[in-house]
Amino acid sequence: MNKSESITELSKALVKFNGEVSKIEKDSSNPHFKNRYASLDRIVDEIRPLLQKNGLSIMQFPSGDGDKVTITTVLLHESGEWIQSDPLTLNPTKKDPQGIGSATTYGRRYQLSSFLSLNTGEDDDGNAASVEPVTPNVSQPREATLKAKWQKGRGSLEGFDEWYQQQKKAGYSEQQMDSYLTKKLTEKGVS
Repeated sequence: MNKSESITELSKALVKFNGEVSKIEKDSSNPHFKNRYASLDRIVDEIRPLLQKNGLSIMQFPSGDGDKVTITTVLLHESGEWIQSDPLTLNPTKKDPQGIGSATTYGRRYQLSSFLSLNTGEDDDGNAASVEPVTPNVSQPREATLKAKWQKGRGSLEGFDEWYQQQKKAGYSEQQMDSYLTKKLTEKGVS
């Protein structure tokens, strides 16, 4: 985090802002993951008047290298004091304009919410946004197939159950786990 030499006035204004801002209601839904969230538009509409009232302003700077998207947020005070966030770097699944735009909006929304300590309700830590939805099909590997690959690469089943449960909890499909284990076997030269 970077900041101006002094942040005394900015701190006072931020304390007042945080005393005035309310919970930001969820106004959007993600049909793939069936969850609700507060959109970037909703967050900005809610906080902008309170920021302005307290002599504060937010600026967000997206950048990228064609593969990853980076967002930096700066909180400014009318006194000239400022605080700048550390960059938040995201790796969009889709590298087309829609995927990059979606990652940019997602990054701006989450960085803004955390930077200003906003209450937007329960959060899934981005798990749903970091995993592509998988349409089930009959050919997906089952746990037994994954165990066999695990054992082939490691020589024992020790740790498999814990790893498998962690992957399931994180939202990874058995097909994604199979791809991961296949890659690890290939890297080790095991076929």
